[in-house]
Amino acid sequence: MSGFFDELKRRNVVRVGIAYVLIAWLIAQVAELALDSFEAPGWVIKTVLLLLALGVPVALFFAWAFEITPEGLKKEKDVDRSQSVTHDTGRKLNSVIIGVLILAVGLLLADKFLMQPEVATDTSVAVPVARAAETNSIAVLPFVDMSPNKDQEYFTDGLTENLLHALAQISELKVAGRTSSFAFKGKNTDLRDIGQQLNVGSILEGSVQKAGGKIRITTQLINTEDGYHLWSKTFDRDLEDIFSVQDEIAGAVASALKKSLLGDREWSISTSNFEAYNAYLLGLSYLNKATPGDWDRAIEQFQSALQIDANMALAWAGLSRAYSQKTGYSTNFEAGFAKAREAALKAIELDPNLADGYLALSNVQTSHDWDWDGAQASLNRATELRPSDPDIVVGMAQLKWIRGEEKIATDHIEEALSQDPLNVTLLRSYVSALTRMGRTDESLARAQWMAQTLPEGGAIYYTLSAVYQRRGDLENALAAIENEAFDFLRWEQEAILYDEMGDRKTAQEKLDKLVTTYGDDTSWQIARVYASWGDKDETVAALERGFAVRDPGIVYIKGEDSMTQLLAGDPRYEDLLRRMNLL
Repeated sequence: MSGFFDELKRRNVVRVGIAYVLIAWLIAQVAELALDSFEAPGWVIKTVLLLLALGVPVALFFAWAFEITPEGLKKEKDVDRSQSVTHDTGRKLNSVIIGVLILAVGLLLADKFLMQPEVATDTSVAVPVARAAETNSIAVLPFVDMSPNKDQEYFTDGLTENLLHALAQISELKVAGRTSSFAFKGKNTDLRDIGQQLNVGSILEGSVQKAGGKIRITTQLINTEDGYHLWSKTFDRDLEDIFSVQDEIAGAVASALKKSLLGDREWSISTSNFEAYNAYLLGLSYLNKATPGDWDRAIEQFQSALQIDANMALAWAGLSRAYSQKTGYSTNFEAGFAKAREAALKAIELDPNLADGYLALSNVQTSHDWDWDGAQASLNRATELRPSDPDIVVGMAQLKWIRGEEKIATDHIEEALSQDPLNVTLLRSYVSALTRMGRTDESLARAQWMAQTLPEGGAIYYTLSAVYQRRGDLENALAAIENEAFDFLRWEQEAILYDEMGDRKTAQEKLDKLVTTYGDDTSWQIARVYASWGDKDETVAALERGFAVRDPGIVYIKGEDSMTQLLAGDPRYEDLLRRMNLL
């Protein structure tokens, strides 16, 4: 036996084996990094590893059966022992092994000290308000479109949202918000991980197959603690029955969770016409994309639904929301919000028990009418009708923030984040609150996470830049704002930052671009620039122009530190607050 091992060593079989394993390990590491960069499917790296493993016996066989000579590769039996150069080959293999070991150690050190993600990417900050999952909590994940042509995504998304609203009417049940639930759309994330991120005890998921006049809805309720099914069912219906089947699903889920519906109140689609309902779902899908072009398309679809069924309260509420969102980022505030108000009031007239109508009305009362008591009443009524809706809590927080009740506003934000932890609007507000409280380490980590995880969210980089600015890191603040999609926010922040960096000329150029492009419709942004520059008169003048056009941004005047410090005691500032019903 010892003779066999001696022969293995003489033929360098052991050295070849060690060298092959080390080189294969390096190849595997590089391949994994490269394939991850190209987002290659998992089977590709598995195939590479399999081929490398299969190469081990091949390498050992060649080391045993062949020898490298000055004349080339020869069979071992054909080489004269006196002419063998296996000793020289062994020394070369030793050098190869040492070299590969050095590379391997270097790669391990680089992975440990140079390739570790920054704290901002740590998923521990993915949930702004971490709380233990409650058993009476649920998330409704976007149902999957299983239709033959895969062209019913808007329908499945709408069905999901309607189920979410139906469950939100169960007073004993906390329902994760739409934004957070839809963040996992199209992702193959473990349901237990989703449960942890959304702080929910159960998840409702399913699929929809729509063909001709028939529809099949497959649903399952999962316990997020262990991943086991609590309940599942398949519903085969005619399309005309879609209205009743949604209530049926919500009731079955409530029964499975041993919760009772709020009295005898049921979620109402407010139409019996499928074509009107279909147009409403299309409008809802565009509304949730939240871009100017999509807001226009949402308005068209809601109007189409109302042409079919003028008494569909849900479509009136959706139309109001679309008008409000479009107007807030455009011009002619008076005309746009007048349309939004009219549509909201129509929704309430048609269905006084529809929470969506009161929520839509509160948007107008807050952003344009400055009717704070009216907005509070609308939100209170919406809460009575749908007590577990985080969108309503968001409205409450926004109203308290406007009225200067920051502690109550922050409490509302944290409450809403416990149900909708991935909501961009909530996260931005929470980051701002943390920054104002001086907790900039925490707010920076959360703002960085938002920029990396939700880069398409509105005003994300504007928020990140403001945190850097508060920390005195103006270079990173400027670098962040360059990525902001909304140009009017970008120019505003650049005008502020360049002035702080001592470059008033460039700052003035940015402000001039803002004024020339948008005029009085960005009075709030212009006022913020002048306040940062310390110019009282220009700040007041911009605020007055904002008051005249009802710029929606001006409502946040009491929460703007630079402005309140600059104008404290100025009678013009106090008079403006009084006229806005904020004193």
